[in-house]
Amino acid sequence: MYFLLMFIMLFSTASNKQIRLKNNGRFPDKFTFGTATSAYQTEGAWNLDGKGESIWDNFMHKVPSPALYGDTGDIACDSYRRYKEDIRNAAELGVQIYKFSIAWSRILPTGYANFINDKGLTHYKNVVKEILKYNMTPAVTIYHWDLPQRLLEDGIDWTTNDLIPHFVNYSRILIRNLPEVGYWITINEPKQICRLGYGIGVIAPGIKSNGVLEYHCAYIVLKSHAAVYRMFKKEFPHYTAKMSLGSDCQWIRPLTSSPSDIEAATRQLQFECGMYFHPLFNGDWPEILKQRIQERSFAANLSKSRLPEFTDEEIYDIKGNYDFLGINHYYTIFTKNGIESPPNITSYEADVRVTDSFDVYKPDGIYELLKWLTEEYGYHEILITELGLGQNFTYLNKIKTPHLQSKPPYVITENIYINDIDRIYHFKGYMCYILEAITDGINVIGIIIWNLMDDLEWIFGYNIRFGLYYIDFEDPKLPRISKKSAEFIKDLMRTRTLNCTETIQPVCLI
Repeated sequence: MYFLLMFIMLFSTASNKQIRLKNNGRFPDKFTFGTATSAYQTEGAWNLDGKGESIWDNFMHKVPSPALYGDTGDIACDSYRRYKEDIRNAAELGVQIYKFSIAWSRILPTGYANFINDKGLTHYKNVVKEILKYNMTPAVTIYHWDLPQRLLEDGIDWTTNDLIPHFVNYSRILIRNLPEVGYWITINEPKQICRLGYGIGVIAPGIKSNGVLEYHCAYIVLKSHAAVYRMFKKEFPHYTAKMSLGSDCQWIRPLTSSPSDIEAATRQLQFECGMYFHPLFNGDWPEILKQRIQERSFAANLSKSRLPEFTDEEIYDIKGNYDFLGINHYYTIFTKNGIESPPNITSYEADVRVTDSFDVYKPDGIYELLKWLTEEYGYHEILITELGLGQNFTYLNKIKTPHLQSKPPYVITENIYINDIDRIYHFKGYMCYILEAITDGINVIGIIIWNLMDDLEWIFGYNIRFGLYYIDFEDPKLPRISKKSAEFIKDLMRTRTLNCTETIQPVCLI
């Protein structure tokens, strides 16, 4: 699920394009496919069996609601109770990985490790057991945005060093009790946590500190990830699971061939992707980040840069703490060099200084991104931890504000959701270019499709649909119905082959 996409692109079309691969369109035998869910978006049972309140429980219960139509995750897909059905549906697709996240406050209701909620821990043990029953590999996201509310109220969050030991304690409990997990994703989409949660403040915890706290958040996220990774390798050396960060990274192209636009695209790549990958793989922030933010900080008469400075020890502690490179990818950005803002304007946008346009269906962008990541950070195993496309962009384009509390008369029929042919073209195009990258020697080891079923798309409620299974949220029974895209994935799992020489049709989302 790539949340920022909802703010920037509500409708997309693409011209026919042919992909001509160097191979026969067959994925390597060891290549793995998976699908995914996250706790707050699917589980429901928000206050049952000892679960504590999370920042998303608190955020979505505000009045007026920050979410479209006042939707919440109180019930969601009811997956807390129906996890066996959902895991069985994933198994029927034929995928090899089932990725899910754990709700921190379901394990530690207050966020502190002085009390472990046994019912919550037992639940996730049962989830792992059920995944293994179908010979799938459990992949666990330790943190998918749902910080315990108590920690926030105590002044401990992703902008404070005090969070790090609590995140390590929580992670240790999970790792110790779930030894069968095959992949650990420490933190999902840190850019969204920091940019949207602490920069422009449109997701929980809703703090607006554009160009200031989002950088502090990035600093703490990286140190937190590294601390958990070091703990994992030191205390659990006999475990064979792999661990990394799951960072969202889109491909960025210059809008024109002008040197200024080319420079702008490079700059934005470092702000959007390098901010999290560069410290992990190369050490320290990218130079352009340090330069731009320091220059604008000093121009505004600040005594130091708004970007926190890593100490030599912190650089050493963060660099190299990964077992693979994990990326969430959804679209391509076309960027143009922007106008320098006055020094009294403090914002991330002023620091990056670009003007963007977007294309959801630009499948060759994933090839260019994978190539760039390999050139920039070296030859590593790359796991695409999210790849997907949501339905309902045109529907949202008819809505003037994301804060409506009652639904407009515009209705989309269930059949249109289920017959999601456009999404098949989307998956096929992107996967063909991933195959092209593999053929050219880039070490992509797997794709995890976002997501298994329609769920709560954060403040857009149940109105954006990324699922391979359709859910009618107006029906109390919340039936899971297989979409056409699910049938496509089943067939791909059976043959492991794509015909990438046929014309890829235009995408015109409902």
